[in-house]
Amino acid sequence: MNNIFDFFISHDESTIYKKNNHSSKMFLELLGNVNIYAKYMKIIDGTFFISPMRKHICQGFELEKDGSYKMQFLHGYRLDLLDTYSLDHISAGQILHQCEILLKDLAQSNENGDFFGDWAMHNLVYSLELKSILNIDLEGFLTYHPVPEWADFGVVEGWIKDTISHLQSIISELK
Repeated sequence: MNNIFDFFISHDESTIYKKNNHSSKMFLELLGNVNIYAKYMKIIDGTFFISPMRKHICQGFELEKDGSYKMQFLHGYRLDLLDTYSLDHISAGQILHQCEILLKDLAQSNENGDFFGDWAMHNLVYSLELKSILNIDLEGFLTYHPVPEWADFGVVEGWIKDTISHLQSIISELK
């Protein structure tokens, strides 16, 4: 279900509009079910989630019938692209600390049986404004519930631990 959305950013870079491009018949069929659409509405507005995972998930607004929605545009660093940024010691340390918090919170959610969604590294953004890591893939909480084996908590934990190790290396090199 990759690329089922086209992305548009407002001129003031405050909002991103994720417009369903109707390329996924399966996604549209999911949303055609009244109960699933009601669940998706709660995912988009954030009321579906319980703590501690909730604080790491963006909230959307203006959900449309076809699943398109808007959310705050985050200025920051995508975790899968950390190699492409010129991070200083302070930024790398802040991201590292937030990765540790994210990992702890996701582990707790997993222990509680509440871990789901698409937590691939390209969906995780360290927000410069909010000073935290947020999952920007809201539709993934509908399509990855339950989580597939190839992206279960153990796999996500490995990805985050690899990112932590990478950030520790960056910090060591900058000293």
